[in-house]
Amino acid sequence: LRRREREREKEKGASKKQKVCRSLILSFARASKEVDEALRLFSFSLSLLLLFVMKSACVFVVVLLSCVMVGTSEAQVETDSGSPWFYHGIEGPDFQTLQNGNNYDIRGYPKSFWSATTVTGKNMDEAGSEAFMRLFRYISGANERNQKIEMTVPVLASVQPGQGPFCKENFTYHFYLPREFQKDPPKPTDPRVTNVEVDALNVAVLSYPGWSNENKVISHGKELFEFLKQDNVTYTSENYFTAGYDSPFRLTDRHNEVWVQVQQIA
Repeated sequence: LRRREREREKEKGASKKQKVCRSLILSFARASKEVDEALRLFSFSLSLLLLFVMKSACVFVVVLLSCVMVGTSEAQVETDSGSPWFYHGIEGPDFQTLQNGNNYDIRGYPKSFWSATTVTGKNMDEAGSEAFMRLFRYISGANERNQKIEMTVPVLASVQPGQGPFCKENFTYHFYLPREFQKDPPKPTDPRVTNVEVDALNVAVLSYPGWSNENKVISHGKELFEFLKQDNVTYTSENYFTAGYDSPFRLTDRHNEVWVQVQQIA
């Protein structure tokens, strides 16, 4: 009897072990299925993500190419319209090239209206910053109509050197007024800013690239005066002009000029 009871207990223990093993096997199989499903879901999600990234990249490339094409077409329009390339699509005064030279050109500018302000007793770089902000506030709405005016080119500065080594220089900076304001520009609210009519003038123009400053203006101005003397061109020596066409953020194709008014073309 004892042997039979022992055998029955062994059989019961074995059956329990078999049940535990079966449950473990079933659990493992279920877990494997869940892992497979999770892997399939992950693979599907990854495929969707890659597809989205590829589509986004394609859209980006298309947009980039479109921008390049638009920029190219705008540059072509700028050239085709007769506006000089260094205006970069911004409005500026009309002029006629009267003479092309190896060292300088001579241009004729018609009578036109400009906004102007004068700064005295500072170097050109400091005077330019102060004058620019006065004029910029005017075109931003500091006028009797609270009207905004589009930015134009060039920023033109008339330089009147002092009569002696300790005399102060006068710098008068100008913003060209767009055509719609040429006949009736709004009056500035800042008394230091005025709208002036600049008479028609012929100027000798020397151009140079890059960023400009006072030293470069003086250096290129001296060159221009020397070229005019060599060519026997009659010019005004009491003052000269500097013209800038680019914002500080333009990194390429920058253009600057020095102007000297001439009375006679040799």
